[in-house]
Amino acid sequence: MKIQGLAIIAIIIILPMTILLSSYARNQIKTLDLQIQYDTKLQNATYDAIKAFQLNMSNSSTSDLANSKMRDIKASINTFYNSLTSHFNMSGYTKNVLQNYTPAVVYTLYDGYYIYSAYNNELDDEDTFDDLAEFKDGETIYGLKPYIYYSCRYKPNSNSDFTIIYSLDSYITIQGIINGKNVNESGYLLSSVDKNVAGNYTYRGVEIKEENNKEGLKQNVYVEYKQGGQQASGNKRIVKPSTGEILGNILKYPCQKINGVKYYQESNDKVFAIINDVKYDQSDVTNITNNKNGIKYYEDAYNFKNKIKDLGLTNLKASDAVDSNGKKYSNYPKEEDNPFTNYNIFEELFSSTKNIEDKDSNFNAHKMQVIKNSIESNLIPAISNYNKVSITDVNFAMPKLQEYEWEQIAQNVSMITFLQGLNIGGKIYNGYSIVSNDNTEDFVPEDSIYILTGVANAGELGEYHQVTEDGLENKINNNTVGIFKADFERRATVAESKLNNGEDEYSTPVYYYPREDIASYTSIINANEKNSGKNVYDYFKNVGQNPSSNLYKLAQIYYTALGRERYGMYRVTNKLEDVQNQLVSQGN
Repeated sequence: MKIQGLAIIAIIIILPMTILLSSYARNQIKTLDLQIQYDTKLQNATYDAIKAFQLNMSNSSTSDLANSKMRDIKASINTFYNSLTSHFNMSGYTKNVLQNYTPAVVYTLYDGYYIYSAYNNELDDEDTFDDLAEFKDGETIYGLKPYIYYSCRYKPNSNSDFTIIYSLDSYITIQGIINGKNVNESGYLLSSVDKNVAGNYTYRGVEIKEENNKEGLKQNVYVEYKQGGQQASGNKRIVKPSTGEILGNILKYPCQKINGVKYYQESNDKVFAIINDVKYDQSDVTNITNNKNGIKYYEDAYNFKNKIKDLGLTNLKASDAVDSNGKKYSNYPKEEDNPFTNYNIFEELFSSTKNIEDKDSNFNAHKMQVIKNSIESNLIPAISNYNKVSITDVNFAMPKLQEYEWEQIAQNVSMITFLQGLNIGGKIYNGYSIVSNDNTEDFVPEDSIYILTGVANAGELGEYHQVTEDGLENKINNNTVGIFKADFERRATVAESKLNNGEDEYSTPVYYYPREDIASYTSIINANEKNSGKNVYDYFKNVGQNPSSNLYKLAQIYYTALGRERYGMYRVTNKLEDVQNQLVSQGN
């Protein structure tokens, strides 16, 4: 055959193949581009939703309570769908359409999580239908499912059957029967907490001090002016522009948080609280400036550590965990895949070489597996059941999350969203997004305490820094104090003036900052300082051996502030009589 003939045959064979391969490559590139676009849109919508959740919680005095938190989550979910619709508007997807492709939304909180998904509203056999009911029998409803704790059940012996509820830090609650006795105990697990010869509490060799009358512990708060009442002094008045009538003042008072509520000290020794913009005077409390929250935090941790020992839990193993039916976890193809193997959960609690708070401790490894197992075991059926209510023909299934993503979830208040089933050309889109809320008052991680320097007198502005900023120990003085970073965020409230008949005459938004200090450029704004981001426990390692050093004093300020903020958190396990006794005893 002549070479011309071979060339023609080659062209006939190769040209169509080249065209097909070129078309395939273009389609693959287009599919990949669409996937990246959809990932970005889902990520942005999730970020908008978690930001809305953050703002709603920070501006509500009752955000710790379950009904208030559910309200904030529902508002956040509405923001998510509105944002998602906005991002997908050019693609022709409406909110109702997109909702059919989002099988679940998860909010992981301090000690548990909510799953938002669709379900069928089906009456039980013994129920009767009410014609006035909001939802019909058999109707598909989108809503929050009951709150689920990060909990695990244990049966180490025949006389013990109990549950441990975990949290994002080392706080746990133990409930059930241990060695034949009913137990209901809660507390922080801290390894290196101790008492010195003087009877004072120490943490990692650093003595914890009482915090009194420091300018840095004062906070701004909006106090509404009541007609006929005494006008508060101050220069930050909020006025009605048309008449000049004073609505109220933004004033700075000594502040202390007890059980999630901030209490303020007036100059006349009166104490009040602001709850959802309403001022409540405290008749039984005359002084909150004696701030012993830091000491009480380590005292409780010291006592709880001894309770763990007294309860006989020092040898509790992960392999003692059982499922809801009381059976040990053994349905893993490989033993190394079993998260509940034979290691001691509380091994580092009494160790002299390692702390239970360390990220690589047995306790934290087990806690992450408990959180992962709980979320997976409830989310998998929630997403799978979406196949029964969705009007699409998509086969919904939970994707496999990576280990670093589970670590992110186990260490932060987060939001997880899923978007599945959209056609992106060469394949079906199956994406998810995880965004953390790094500024919440529900959780006080180690990196949420900033160090405020240079505040000596009322009206002065200080500068706040990351605790590991290089050379910070040389800037501290007697007025240096640790501040929870959420207190540097802007607050919003509503000022109202009432008519004689009780109806609203007008209202105006009021914005203020509890602390107005300046952020350090090197470790907060730029965050490129030498030690920024370094593990704080490593940074303060062995400082307890040199109490005269500036680094010891900085560690003392930091550890005290961390304890103060954690002790002041709201917890459902707090006993109301203990809270009241603490308030009444503040002046003693």
